[in-house]
Amino acid sequence: MEVIIHKHIDALYKIIPEWETLNEEFHEVTVFQDKNWLKSWWDHKSRQENITPYLIEIKEGNEVIGIIPFYHSIINLAIFQIRVLKPIGSESSDYLLPLLSKKYSPDVLLSCAFEKIYEDRFSWDYIEWKAVPEESFFDKYFNNLRLTKPKWINRKRSVACPFLMLKGDIENIKLKFNKSLLKEVLTKKRQLIKKGELKYSKVVSEQEIEPVMNMLFKLHCERWANTDTPSEFRHKEQRDYALLAAKSLFKSNLLQLSFLSLNKEIISIEFGMFDGKKSYLYIPSMNTKYKKYSPSHLLTYHLIMDAYKEGVEIVDFLRGDEEYKQKWGTINKYNVNYHIFNYTMKSMLIKNFYHIKESNHFIINYIKPIAKRLWSIL
Repeated sequence: MEVIIHKHIDALYKIIPEWETLNEEFHEVTVFQDKNWLKSWWDHKSRQENITPYLIEIKEGNEVIGIIPFYHSIINLAIFQIRVLKPIGSESSDYLLPLLSKKYSPDVLLSCAFEKIYEDRFSWDYIEWKAVPEESFFDKYFNNLRLTKPKWINRKRSVACPFLMLKGDIENIKLKFNKSLLKEVLTKKRQLIKKGELKYSKVVSEQEIEPVMNMLFKLHCERWANTDTPSEFRHKEQRDYALLAAKSLFKSNLLQLSFLSLNKEIISIEFGMFDGKKSYLYIPSMNTKYKKYSPSHLLTYHLIMDAYKEGVEIVDFLRGDEEYKQKWGTINKYNVNYHIFNYTMKSMLIKNFYHIKESNHFIINYIKPIAKRLWSIL
């Protein structure tokens, strides 16, 4: 096997297969590993920050059998530079895994890749790998490795990612729903039908994407305007990124942009994804004018019913353990975060600061200003 480190972004577009091949031939693939999703993320992120690619390619002859799409970020701290490796898609993706061929053992491929990465350890100080699905092949590999190398690997369970299984009869699935929620949804639906045409729709052409996404931005900003967490879509760069991401997903036939309308007025929108087996609910938005009719719950209900009819196996509510997600009869799975350090003195110093940050006995008044700054960025 040959492991190559690429430090130019064009390699990303060349070595990652198209979605159909990726989905069929690689382990535990989700929409967040799609080439077009990663490209839209890179186009946005590289305009916001000074980052460089650090792409790991594993080959057997002329065949690409493994890909770890890292990027390299530098944090300036006084006279120091901290060099961090993170997976492309960080922050915006809910599940982050390397791309490994099903023809080979994940442990073998990961061992080869990280042997090469550690050979190049003087170009990075630590790896921050978040949003790793718990019990995935990646988590199992590094969790086992952590038992033999506890000094170099930190693991921490992070957010819940609720999901709903759509197996069996639909009436039995409805029995999983919170009774009060289901009663509310059906009552509100009848009330709206009395007011006119209530219609569930999905975007099916590229021309529809922009106007629906623009309405999502508008409704999202209105919904969160007078709260402690105003919408990120009030910023043009975030609107541009979300629109680019939606169009990129459409190219891979992965976009699920759905909305509910009353007399042709949109009352709720869900920007999501669909990969043939799973439906992912990513960004919801509702028309506050219809708030008393719980339009977001209504749309979720229609999405679940539609997913069942199409033979979808799972509706994934993605990260966040909000109460409304639990009411749909979901099961919680979890993501884990990893910090991986190398054998250099600088990396060990950073690891010690990270340990201090996590410690319950940390007394911030006793730490020098440089330590305080480092604590805040790790």
